[in-house]
Amino acid sequence: MQTSIPEKSLRDYVCTQVNTLFPDGNPISSIDLEKAVAEALMRLEYCFQKIRVRRYCLDGQANFGHLYSDHYLMFLWFLSNSLWRGNGRSDAYNKIYLLNKCLHGFDCAFDTALPDIFIVIHGVGTVLGKASYSNFLAVYHGCTVGQTQGIYPRLGIGVGIGAGAAIIGRSCVGDFSSVGAGCAVLNTDIAANTSVLQGSDGKLAIRGGHVAAIAKEYFLDEFLYAATYSNGNTTDLRQT
Repeated sequence: MQTSIPEKSLRDYVCTQVNTLFPDGNPISSIDLEKAVAEALMRLEYCFQKIRVRRYCLDGQANFGHLYSDHYLMFLWFLSNSLWRGNGRSDAYNKIYLLNKCLHGFDCAFDTALPDIFIVIHGVGTVLGKASYSNFLAVYHGCTVGQTQGIYPRLGIGVGIGAGAAIIGRSCVGDFSSVGAGCAVLNTDIAANTSVLQGSDGKLAIRGGHVAAIAKEYFLDEFLYAATYSNGNTTDLRQT
């Protein structure tokens, strides 16, 4: 993967940010992050290689820019999660989670099970709770995925969530479906291959087909393949 700064410099950069923002007398060091940064970059590379946007992947090579906020947001989440699952310092992954909130307004805890392949676009104000997520997830700013009475949603493959949308509680959103901007899905199941839109009367309108599929824009090649061959689904998005 092409990176904007060397791995050692990236570790130092994160440490400087964390220790400056959280001067609690327990600084983290570059050594504390060494294994987790290496793992996070490997996971980020795998993810970016599936994103068909030039700034993420060009001619098969993933590109990471530490000053491109959407890249850095995703890197920090991978880093906090890698530290957590690798039994790293608890204050380190907590602080990196908080750093992501401070820099990007992105609230997704280190122990949330985001999928291997996802993208967050302009993630300010987005809250992703401990739902069940699947690959090819596309999320915009101001989104909420959360619980009611301890029950979280389940999101299928290729789900897209538009700006300001919410998926809450006992909701199941089927494969290759989109929840459009400003829509709120509460304790409601959404069938596969549908788009949820807000009608002129303020009520939800559910339409079949993939014409407005949000994730289609970001995972074109892989998304088409998954939609055609995964789980017995024979829908070919190239025809929509």
